[in-house]
Amino acid sequence: MLNTKIYKTSHVVLGNSLSFLISPVYKILNLFRKRYNQKINVKKILVTEYHRIGDVLIINNALLAIKKTFPDAKLILICNELAADLAKELKIADEVIPIHVPWTDWEWSVSKFINARSFAKNLRKENIDLAFDFKGDLRNSWFLWHTCPKLSFGYNTTGGGYFFTHSFKMNYKRHQSIRAVELVAKAGCDFSELHSTIERKNKNGDIVLHISSSDKNKAWPIKNWADLVELLISKYQITLVKTAESTHLEKILKIRNINVGMFEGDLVKFKYWLENQYCLVGVDSMAGHLAAYVGIPVFTIFGSNEPELTRPISKNSEVIKPDEACSHKRIHWRFCQKCLGSISPKKVAEAIFNKLSAF
Repeated sequence: MLNTKIYKTSHVVLGNSLSFLISPVYKILNLFRKRYNQKINVKKILVTEYHRIGDVLIINNALLAIKKTFPDAKLILICNELAADLAKELKIADEVIPIHVPWTDWEWSVSKFINARSFAKNLRKENIDLAFDFKGDLRNSWFLWHTCPKLSFGYNTTGGGYFFTHSFKMNYKRHQSIRAVELVAKAGCDFSELHSTIERKNKNGDIVLHISSSDKNKAWPIKNWADLVELLISKYQITLVKTAESTHLEKILKIRNINVGMFEGDLVKFKYWLENQYCLVGVDSMAGHLAAYVGIPVFTIFGSNEPELTRPISKNSEVIKPDEACSHKRIHWRFCQKCLGSISPKKVAEAIFNKLSAF
């Protein structure tokens, strides 16, 4: 069956256990913090979303709702270092501050945790009135607490509800973008008019293949990508986004004497170039969310993880998933490479042909 969890059960148990052990210290410290009600004059707002590049695009509607409700307030976004330039270019916040924290890449250096705490404490000079964190991760909540906002909203999935002034149970069956919007709504933010992407019909553009992902367990087999190119190349122009993972595919295509275009550039250049392309095909990754954001059709290949939790949101977003529910012994608790491998290039090609022929 599809995996509808966003955190491994053992991690939830571990997080809540640790939260329980440290709770007396922070509950005592909270007694010395001044309490505010929701009627305060909000001048500065902090949002933390620094795990992955795609996460920043996913919370766009939540950011719009915040700005709509508090148009005169300064909105500060703390995001992944790799996403910072794109976030600045999209102007989704008044100030974008990049950060790298050890828990996003499973680094357990004590010194790096101390540096993260110092980074958070340094934000106190901003005198934050209102803060949001959407992850429900104990470490995120701990980080936000150290920024000392007057009001803070977050989920307590892995514990740490006392790190927020307003803590809520997460509905993990909802899409990540909806969970973000629902959280800011609890702070009174108006989301009645959400962002709607422009539908772009660039029939003279290329089909873009972005084969990379932040997690190798979400990768579609390279041979499948090569076979997909063979199925598409007679009818469409194909461009491959150059990444560390694309080198192997380039070699296979060269052996097969198949010529495709190549895109190489930073995220900002990628965004503007992508606006003029026909569609994007990829796995569950940042590129799909960016394609949805700019309004071109996007085809996302999913394995055993539930698409409705993280799929790109747009009118032209198509999900391609296995025919059968997962029954494999997995290496990863959430993602199944065997499920991904079971999706044939022919099935992906047919989905593309059907969608684009009616587009």
